[in-house]
Amino acid sequence: MKKRNRSLEAFTLAEGATHVENCNDCRRYAFTLAEVLITLGIIGVVAAVALPALITNINDRANSERQANIAQKITQAMEQMRAHGELVKYSSTDDFVDVLQKYLKITKRCDANNIADCWTTSVVSVTNSNGETLDYDVSSAKTRKKLLKYASSDGNNVGLVLADGASLILTYDPATPSIDIGDKVLASRMTLSVGKNKTKEYSYTTNVTGAIDFVMDVNGKKGPNKERYDNKMYDIRPFRLASFSDITQCEYGSQGCIAYIGNNYTEVDCSEAASTSTDETIKSNYDNYCGDNPSKYATDYWAGANKACEEVGMMLPNQNKLKDIWQNKAEYAQIASNTNWFWASDKYDRISGKFINFSNGRSAYGEHYVAAKGHVLCIKK
Repeated sequence: MKKRNRSLEAFTLAEGATHVENCNDCRRYAFTLAEVLITLGIIGVVAAVALPALITNINDRANSERQANIAQKITQAMEQMRAHGELVKYSSTDDFVDVLQKYLKITKRCDANNIADCWTTSVVSVTNSNGETLDYDVSSAKTRKKLLKYASSDGNNVGLVLADGASLILTYDPATPSIDIGDKVLASRMTLSVGKNKTKEYSYTTNVTGAIDFVMDVNGKKGPNKERYDNKMYDIRPFRLASFSDITQCEYGSQGCIAYIGNNYTEVDCSEAASTSTDETIKSNYDNYCGDNPSKYATDYWAGANKACEEVGMMLPNQNKLKDIWQNKAEYAQIASNTNWFWASDKYDRISGKFINFSNGRSAYGEHYVAAKGHVLCIKK
Protein backbone atom coordinates (compact mmCIF):
# COMPACT_ATOMS: atom_id res chain seq x y z
CA MET A 1 0.00 0.00 0.00
CA LYS A 2 1.37 3.32 -1.08
CA LYS A 3 1.88 5.86 1.64
CA ARG A 4 0.13 9.11 1.08
CA ASN A 5 2.35 12.14 1.51
CA ARG A 6 0.97 15.48 2.54
CA SER A 7 3.02 18.59 2.87
CA LEU A 8 2.62 20.34 6.20
CA GLU A 9 2.62 24.06 6.18
CA ALA A 10 4.07 25.97 9.06
CA PHE A 11 1.90 28.61 10.75
CA THR A 12 2.43 31.36 13.24
CA LEU A 13 1.27 31.23 16.85
CA ALA A 14 -1.58 33.64 16.07
CA GLU A 15 -2.61 31.50 13.11
CA GLY A 16 -2.45 28.36 15.17
CA ALA A 17 -5.33 29.53 17.30
CA THR A 18 -7.64 29.16 14.31
CA HIS A 19 -5.84 26.40 12.34
CA VAL A 20 -8.32 23.81 11.11
CA GLU A 21 -7.91 20.73 8.93
CA ASN A 22 -10.59 20.24 6.30
CA CYS A 23 -10.88 17.31 3.93
CA ASN A 24 -7.55 16.61 2.24
CA ASP A 25 -6.20 20.14 2.47
CA CYS A 26 -4.68 22.03 5.31
CA ARG A 27 -6.41 25.38 5.23
CA ARG A 28 -5.45 28.25 7.48
CA TYR A 29 -7.93 30.70 9.03
CA ALA A 30 -6.96 33.78 11.09
CA PHE A 31 -8.23 37.21 12.17
CA THR A 32 -7.01 40.12 10.16
CA LEU A 33 -5.00 42.84 11.89
CA ALA A 34 -7.94 45.23 11.57
CA GLU A 35 -10.28 42.76 13.34
CA VAL A 36 -7.82 42.30 16.19
CA LEU A 37 -7.40 46.03 16.65
CA ILE A 38 -11.18 46.63 16.64
CA THR A 39 -11.67 43.90 19.26
CA LEU A 40 -8.94 45.32 21.49
CA GLY A 41 -10.46 48.78 21.09
CA ILE A 42 -13.89 47.56 22.21
CA ILE A 43 -12.34 45.82 25.23
CA GLY A 44 -10.48 49.03 26.09
CA VAL A 45 -13.64 51.16 25.94
CA VAL A 46 -15.57 48.72 28.12
CA ALA A 47 -12.73 48.63 30.64
CA ALA A 48 -12.46 52.43 30.70
CA VAL A 49 -16.18 52.71 31.50
CA ALA A 50 -16.41 49.85 34.01
CA LEU A 51 -13.13 50.11 35.92
CA PRO A 52 -13.65 53.50 37.65
CA ALA A 53 -17.03 52.38 39.01
CA LEU A 54 -15.55 49.06 40.08
CA ILE A 55 -12.62 50.75 41.83
CA THR A 56 -14.99 53.19 43.57
CA ASN A 57 -17.13 50.32 44.82
CA ILE A 58 -14.06 48.48 46.09
CA ASN A 59 -12.85 51.61 47.90
CA ASP A 60 -16.27 52.25 49.43
CA ARG A 61 -16.46 48.73 50.78
CA ALA A 62 -12.88 48.80 52.07
CA ASN A 63 -13.35 52.16 53.81
CA SER A 64 -16.63 51.08 55.41
CA GLU A 65 -15.06 47.86 56.65
CA ARG A 66 -12.17 49.83 58.12
CA GLN A 67 -14.59 52.27 59.77
CA ALA A 68 -16.54 49.43 61.39
CA ASN A 69 -13.29 47.73 62.43
CA ILE A 70 -11.99 50.90 64.13
CA ALA A 71 -15.31 51.38 65.93
CA GLN A 72 -15.18 47.79 67.16
CA LYS A 73 -11.57 48.15 68.39
CA ILE A 74 -12.45 51.27 70.41
CA THR A 75 -15.55 49.55 71.78
CA GLN A 76 -13.61 46.45 72.81
CA ALA A 77 -11.01 48.60 74.58
CA MET A 78 -13.72 50.44 76.50
CA GLU A 79 -15.46 47.17 77.31
CA GLN A 80 -12.18 46.07 78.93
CA MET A 81 -12.03 49.36 80.83
CA ARG A 82 -15.53 48.65 82.14
CA ALA A 83 -14.59 45.10 83.12
CA HIS A 84 -11.68 46.47 85.17
CA GLY A 85 -13.81 49.15 86.80
CA GLU A 86 -12.05 51.93 84.89
CA LEU A 87 -14.94 53.19 82.76
CA VAL A 88 -15.65 55.97 85.20
CA LYS A 89 -15.97 59.73 84.81
CA TYR A 90 -12.80 61.56 83.80
CA SER A 91 -12.23 65.28 83.97
CA SER A 92 -10.80 65.61 80.46
CA THR A 93 -10.09 63.81 77.20
CA ASP A 94 -6.40 63.57 78.16
CA ASP A 95 -7.25 61.83 81.44
CA PHE A 96 -9.54 59.41 79.61
CA VAL A 97 -6.89 58.56 76.98
CA ASP A 98 -4.32 57.96 79.75
CA VAL A 99 -6.41 54.92 80.70
CA LEU A 100 -7.67 53.99 77.23
CA GLN A 101 -4.13 53.46 75.91
CA LYS A 102 -3.65 50.60 78.37
CA TYR A 103 -6.28 48.66 76.40
CA LEU A 104 -5.77 50.00 72.86
CA LYS A 105 -2.62 49.82 70.71
CA ILE A 106 -1.64 53.43 70.05
CA THR A 107 1.57 54.22 68.17
CA LYS A 108 1.38 58.00 68.49
CA ARG A 109 -0.46 60.48 70.70
CA CYS A 110 -0.74 64.26 70.20
CA ASP A 111 -2.05 66.89 72.58
CA ALA A 112 -4.41 69.67 71.47
CA ASN A 113 -1.62 72.09 70.58
CA ASN A 114 0.03 69.56 68.27
CA ILE A 115 -3.06 67.69 67.12
CA ALA A 116 -2.24 67.93 63.39
CA ASP A 117 0.89 65.85 64.01
CA CYS A 118 -1.36 62.80 64.40
CA TRP A 119 -3.11 63.39 61.08
CA THR A 120 -1.84 62.36 57.64
CA THR A 121 -1.94 65.89 56.21
CA SER A 122 -2.23 69.35 57.72
CA VAL A 123 -5.18 70.22 55.46
CA VAL A 124 -8.26 68.19 54.51
CA SER A 125 -11.06 68.83 52.02
CA VAL A 126 -14.44 69.46 53.67
CA THR A 127 -17.90 70.64 52.63
CA ASN A 128 -19.73 73.26 54.67
CA SER A 129 -23.48 73.68 55.16
CA ASN A 130 -23.68 75.89 52.05
CA GLY A 131 -22.29 73.09 49.88
CA GLU A 132 -18.93 74.81 49.42
CA THR A 133 -15.80 72.65 49.30
CA LEU A 134 -13.08 74.18 51.47
CA ASP A 135 -9.65 73.38 52.84
CA TYR A 136 -9.76 72.73 56.59
CA ASP A 137 -6.71 73.29 58.80
CA VAL A 138 -6.52 70.24 61.07
CA SER A 139 -4.57 72.17 63.72
CA SER A 140 -7.76 74.14 64.48
CA ALA A 141 -9.56 70.98 65.69
CA LYS A 142 -8.27 71.49 69.23
CA THR A 143 -11.51 71.51 71.20
CA ARG A 144 -14.67 69.45 71.46
CA LYS A 145 -16.85 72.12 69.91
CA LYS A 146 -14.63 72.09 66.82
CA LEU A 147 -15.79 68.52 66.14
CA LEU A 148 -19.33 68.67 67.52
CA LYS A 149 -21.25 71.79 66.62
CA TYR A 150 -23.80 71.16 69.37
CA ALA A 151 -21.47 69.83 72.06
CA SER A 152 -22.92 70.22 75.57
CA SER A 153 -19.45 70.92 77.00
CA ASP A 154 -16.05 72.00 75.74
CA GLY A 155 -12.55 70.71 76.38
CA ASN A 156 -9.37 69.75 74.55
CA ASN A 157 -9.26 66.92 72.02
CA VAL A 158 -6.50 64.33 71.63
CA GLY A 159 -4.96 63.04 68.40
CA LEU A 160 -4.16 59.33 68.08
CA VAL A 161 -2.54 57.06 65.52
CA LEU A 162 -3.51 53.40 65.94
CA ALA A 163 -1.32 50.40 65.23
CA ASP A 164 -3.11 49.78 61.90
CA GLY A 165 -2.20 53.31 60.71
CA ALA A 166 -5.62 54.89 61.21
CA SER A 167 -5.61 58.49 62.50
CA LEU A 168 -8.17 59.71 65.05
CA ILE A 169 -9.03 63.02 66.67
CA LEU A 170 -10.96 62.02 69.75
CA THR A 171 -13.10 64.00 72.17
CA TYR A 172 -14.50 62.93 75.55
CA ASP A 173 -17.53 64.43 77.30
CA PRO A 174 -17.16 64.50 81.11
CA ALA A 175 -20.90 65.21 81.43
CA THR A 176 -21.91 61.78 80.06
CA PRO A 177 -22.98 59.25 82.73
CA SER A 178 -20.46 56.47 83.30
CA ILE A 179 -21.26 52.80 82.60
CA ASP A 180 -20.72 50.53 85.58
CA ILE A 181 -19.91 46.82 85.50
CA GLY A 182 -23.49 45.81 86.30
CA ASP A 183 -25.17 48.17 83.82
CA LYS A 184 -26.89 46.78 80.75
CA VAL A 185 -24.85 46.93 77.55
CA LEU A 186 -26.83 47.80 74.41
CA ALA A 187 -25.40 46.98 70.99
CA SER A 188 -25.50 49.38 68.07
CA ARG A 189 -25.29 48.54 64.37
CA MET A 190 -24.41 50.87 61.51
CA THR A 191 -25.47 50.79 57.86
CA LEU A 192 -22.63 51.96 55.59
CA SER A 193 -22.10 52.34 51.86
CA VAL A 194 -20.34 49.50 50.05
CA GLY A 195 -20.71 50.85 46.51
CA LYS A 196 -23.14 52.80 44.39
CA ASN A 197 -26.68 52.33 45.76
CA LYS A 198 -25.42 49.46 47.92
CA THR A 199 -25.24 49.33 51.70
CA LYS A 200 -24.30 46.81 54.35
CA GLU A 201 -25.14 46.65 58.04
CA TYR A 202 -22.14 46.24 60.34
CA SER A 203 -21.77 45.44 64.02
CA TYR A 204 -20.50 48.79 65.24
CA THR A 205 -20.42 49.75 68.91
CA THR A 206 -22.28 49.65 72.25
CA ASN A 207 -23.41 52.25 74.75
CA VAL A 208 -20.10 51.94 76.65
CA THR A 209 -18.74 54.44 74.12
CA GLY A 210 -21.43 57.04 74.85
CA ALA A 211 -18.96 59.55 76.30
CA ILE A 212 -16.70 59.74 73.24
CA ASP A 213 -16.82 60.73 69.61
CA PHE A 214 -14.09 61.14 67.00
CA VAL A 215 -13.24 61.68 63.36
CA MET A 216 -11.10 59.03 61.72
CA ASP A 217 -9.00 58.73 58.59
CA VAL A 218 -9.65 55.08 57.90
CA ASN A 219 -6.88 54.47 55.35
CA GLY A 220 -4.01 56.58 56.66
CA LYS A 221 -1.75 58.03 53.95
CA LYS A 222 -3.60 56.51 50.99
CA GLY A 223 -5.97 59.46 50.52
CA PRO A 224 -7.97 61.14 49.14
CA ASN A 225 -8.07 62.63 52.67
CA LYS A 226 -11.55 63.94 52.04
CA GLU A 227 -14.68 64.15 54.16
CA ARG A 228 -18.33 63.76 53.13
CA TYR A 229 -19.38 65.49 49.92
CA ASP A 230 -22.70 65.36 48.02
CA ASN A 231 -24.02 62.74 50.47
CA LYS A 232 -21.05 60.46 49.80
CA MET A 233 -18.45 59.48 52.39
CA TYR A 234 -14.77 59.18 51.56
CA ASP A 235 -11.88 58.13 53.81
CA ILE A 236 -12.51 60.67 56.60
CA ARG A 237 -15.43 59.29 58.59
CA PRO A 238 -17.36 60.19 61.75
CA PHE A 239 -17.64 57.71 64.60
CA ARG A 240 -21.06 59.19 65.35
CA LEU A 241 -21.59 62.91 64.79
CA ALA A 242 -18.06 64.33 64.94
CA SER A 243 -16.77 66.02 61.79
CA PHE A 244 -14.29 68.64 60.62
CA SER A 245 -16.91 70.47 58.58
CA ASP A 246 -19.91 72.31 60.01
CA ILE A 247 -22.32 69.63 58.79
CA THR A 248 -23.91 67.63 61.60
CA GLN A 249 -23.36 64.03 60.57
CA CYS A 250 -25.96 61.31 60.88
CA GLU A 251 -26.17 57.90 62.41
CA TYR A 252 -27.55 55.40 59.92
CA GLY A 253 -29.76 52.51 60.96
CA SER A 254 -33.15 51.03 60.21
CA GLN A 255 -34.77 54.33 61.12
CA GLY A 256 -32.74 56.42 58.70
CA CYS A 257 -30.50 59.41 59.30
CA ILE A 258 -30.65 60.74 62.87
CA ALA A 259 -28.76 63.62 64.47
CA TYR A 260 -28.70 63.77 68.27
CA ILE A 261 -28.56 67.33 69.55
CA GLY A 262 -29.65 66.62 73.14
CA ASN A 263 -30.63 69.64 75.23
CA ASN A 264 -27.91 71.96 73.99
CA TYR A 265 -30.15 74.41 72.17
CA THR A 266 -31.74 77.77 72.91
CA GLU A 267 -35.35 78.86 73.29
CA VAL A 268 -37.24 81.04 70.80
CA ASP A 269 -39.25 84.12 71.71
CA CYS A 270 -42.87 83.37 70.74
CA SER A 271 -44.42 86.25 72.69
CA GLU A 272 -46.78 88.92 71.35
CA ALA A 273 -43.92 91.40 71.40
CA ALA A 274 -41.85 89.12 69.15
CA SER A 275 -44.64 89.00 66.58
CA THR A 276 -44.28 92.73 65.94
CA SER A 277 -40.60 93.13 66.79
CA THR A 278 -38.45 95.37 64.63
CA ASP A 279 -35.48 93.10 65.35
CA GLU A 280 -35.18 91.01 62.20
CA THR A 281 -33.76 87.95 64.01
CA ILE A 282 -36.51 87.89 66.66
CA LYS A 283 -39.25 88.40 64.05
CA SER A 284 -37.78 85.75 61.73
CA ASN A 285 -37.54 83.19 64.55
CA TYR A 286 -41.14 83.94 65.53
CA ASP A 287 -42.41 83.50 61.97
CA ASN A 288 -40.40 80.36 61.20
CA TYR A 289 -40.48 78.31 64.40
CA CYS A 290 -43.39 79.30 66.67
CA GLY A 291 -46.00 77.46 64.59
CA ASP A 292 -49.44 78.40 63.31
CA ASN A 293 -50.81 79.03 66.80
CA PRO A 294 -47.87 80.48 68.81
CA SER A 295 -47.69 79.75 72.52
CA LYS A 296 -47.04 83.42 73.41
CA TYR A 297 -44.19 82.33 75.69
CA ALA A 298 -41.00 84.38 75.58
CA THR A 299 -39.05 81.18 76.32
CA ASP A 300 -40.53 78.58 73.97
CA TYR A 301 -38.36 75.44 73.98
CA TRP A 302 -40.53 73.52 71.53
CA ALA A 303 -39.92 76.29 69.01
CA GLY A 304 -36.23 76.16 69.96
CA ALA A 305 -36.18 72.44 69.15
CA ASN A 306 -37.62 73.16 65.70
CA LYS A 307 -34.97 75.82 65.16
CA ALA A 308 -32.14 73.50 66.27
CA CYS A 309 -33.10 70.90 63.64
CA GLU A 310 -33.54 73.50 60.92
CA GLU A 311 -30.06 74.84 61.59
CA VAL A 312 -28.54 71.48 60.66
CA GLY A 313 -30.75 71.10 57.58
CA MET A 314 -33.04 68.56 59.21
CA MET A 315 -36.42 68.55 60.94
CA LEU A 316 -38.05 67.52 64.20
CA PRO A 317 -39.70 64.06 63.90
CA ASN A 318 -43.38 63.60 64.57
CA GLN A 319 -44.62 61.47 67.45
CA ASN A 320 -45.00 58.29 65.40
CA LYS A 321 -41.47 58.57 64.04
CA LEU A 322 -40.12 59.15 67.55
CA LYS A 323 -41.84 55.96 68.70
CA ASP A 324 -40.20 54.05 65.84
CA ILE A 325 -36.82 55.42 66.88
CA TRP A 326 -37.42 54.53 70.54
CA GLN A 327 -38.35 50.95 69.63
CA ASN A 328 -35.03 50.61 67.78
CA LYS A 329 -32.95 52.77 70.10
CA ALA A 330 -30.42 50.00 70.72
CA GLU A 331 -29.00 50.91 67.30
CA TYR A 332 -28.04 54.34 68.59
CA ALA A 333 -25.76 54.01 71.59
CA GLN A 334 -25.80 57.70 72.50
CA ILE A 335 -29.61 57.79 72.39
CA ALA A 336 -30.10 54.44 74.07
CA SER A 337 -28.11 55.57 77.11
CA ASN A 338 -30.33 58.63 77.48
CA THR A 339 -33.56 58.32 79.46
CA ASN A 340 -34.79 61.87 78.89
CA TRP A 341 -37.84 62.90 76.92
CA PHE A 342 -37.68 64.14 73.34
CA TRP A 343 -39.81 66.76 71.60
CA ALA A 344 -42.05 65.72 68.69
CA SER A 345 -43.10 68.10 65.93
CA ASP A 346 -46.77 67.56 66.88
CA LYS A 347 -48.57 70.11 69.03
CA TYR A 348 -51.06 69.06 71.69
CA ASP A 349 -52.61 72.51 72.00
CA ARG A 350 -51.48 76.13 71.76
CA ILE A 351 -49.11 75.98 74.73
CA SER A 352 -48.15 72.28 74.78
CA GLY A 353 -46.09 70.07 72.54
CA LYS A 354 -46.04 66.28 72.35
CA PHE A 355 -43.02 64.22 73.34
CA ILE A 356 -41.87 60.64 73.86
CA ASN A 357 -40.24 59.53 77.12
CA PHE A 358 -37.24 57.39 76.13
CA SER A 359 -37.13 55.64 79.50
CA ASN A 360 -40.44 53.87 78.80
CA GLY A 361 -41.61 54.91 75.32
CA ARG A 362 -44.74 56.62 76.61
CA SER A 363 -46.38 59.53 74.84
CA ALA A 364 -47.11 62.68 76.78
CA TYR A 365 -47.14 66.44 76.38
CA GLY A 366 -45.38 69.32 78.06
CA GLU A 367 -45.79 73.08 78.10
CA HIS A 368 -43.33 74.88 75.85
CA TYR A 369 -41.70 76.97 78.56
CA VAL A 370 -40.71 74.09 80.88
CA ALA A 371 -37.29 74.50 82.45
CA ALA A 372 -36.34 70.87 81.72
CA LYS A 373 -36.37 71.87 78.03
CA GLY A 374 -36.58 68.36 76.61
CA HIS A 375 -34.00 66.77 74.33
CA VAL A 376 -33.86 66.95 70.54
CA LEU A 377 -33.45 64.36 67.81
CA CYS A 378 -33.49 65.48 64.19
CA ILE A 379 -34.24 63.47 61.05
CA LYS A 380 -33.74 64.12 57.34
CA LYS A 381 -36.38 66.21 55.61
